[in-house]
Amino acid sequence: MKKVNVFLMGCLAIAALSCSKDDENKLDSNPDPDGVNKKEEVLLDVNAVSSGVIIEGATKKQGSPVPNGDIEFSLDYEKQTAFQTNGFDIQFKAPQGFAGAYVQLKDENGMADSYFDIPVGATSGVYDKVAKTTKRGFFANKKSTKNNITGKGEDTSIDVNFEAEVTAGTFCYVICVYDGQGNISEPEEVCVTVESWGGNTNLVADWNMTKEIEDGKTYNVGEENCDNDTYETTLDCASGENKEITIEYCYTTDSLVITFNSDGSYSYTYEDTSRNLDWDASRESCELVYKDENDAYTSKGNWAYNEEESKLTLVEFEYTETYNGEIESGVEEDGYLILDGKITLSADKLVVIETDTFEGEEEVYEYHFNKK
Repeated sequence: MKKVNVFLMGCLAIAALSCSKDDENKLDSNPDPDGVNKKEEVLLDVNAVSSGVIIEGATKKQGSPVPNGDIEFSLDYEKQTAFQTNGFDIQFKAPQGFAGAYVQLKDENGMADSYFDIPVGATSGVYDKVAKTTKRGFFANKKSTKNNITGKGEDTSIDVNFEAEVTAGTFCYVICVYDGQGNISEPEEVCVTVESWGGNTNLVADWNMTKEIEDGKTYNVGEENCDNDTYETTLDCASGENKEITIEYCYTTDSLVITFNSDGSYSYTYEDTSRNLDWDASRESCELVYKDENDAYTSKGNWAYNEEESKLTLVEFEYTETYNGEIESGVEEDGYLILDGKITLSADKLVVIETDTFEGEEEVYEYHFNKK
């Protein structure tokens, strides 16, 4: 009888442990108990938002512009996502004779009391904008300049930032463009959702990257990646010989650990080893001599989760970079959008998927993480 009881007790204990383990591996069925994402549904006062909008080089004017429709203009989108402080970009194909744009906020009650006059000098080319913001890091450094372009033919961008008082919520705006002869296009309307920080408690943890997949090729953490572009040049040897060489750039992701906090903040540290050409040693030996350099990048900012599209966004506000033994730190006052990708999430695994399209060609990047 005792043996039976002991056996039953053992079975019950195993079942209890199994249930406990199953519970640990389940996602929280209510990942937004504080209603963070509900704040995005709040209709913002357009005059209050307008007073908190920053468009460098623009002039704010009272009233509303009066279109005559004598210049062609259209947008291929009706909705946008924005982020607190970081704001959003208005990207479009500028028509011939483009001299500037008018932007005015609106809601169900009508237009804001004032509008922004944005001359062509206050806009930027889409390529120029990407080139100015491209820097080191992990996510921000993965794609070339061309891949940051939307691929939809836009060539002009208006950078809209927010003051701190612009919170999560929704508003709309209308945009018209004008030429130097006083012609004003018919307005195009776009509605904007300003994302809340945070929004999914299942993400709140420390995550350790295990591998990345670029266009179907898998690179595990700790594995060297030599699939980047090569560079052909001439090596001027110390002996006087000139030698044609092909330089191969390789790097190894040593580690990437990212922490998502419940207050909507994040931090990650990325460490890598790059194999670079040692020019002095190569000239001396008249052969390619490489050397390894250990670098690190720490990023801090805020994260947002779009529950409708299962999208994760990271906006960086601080960074520290160690490169070639030199340390550089900086603050991004308006924020720097470093990641905007779809995710799949289980209790202990996270996959971030970014897709970029350029001239009809699609490139897919996957980042795989395990919960620490």
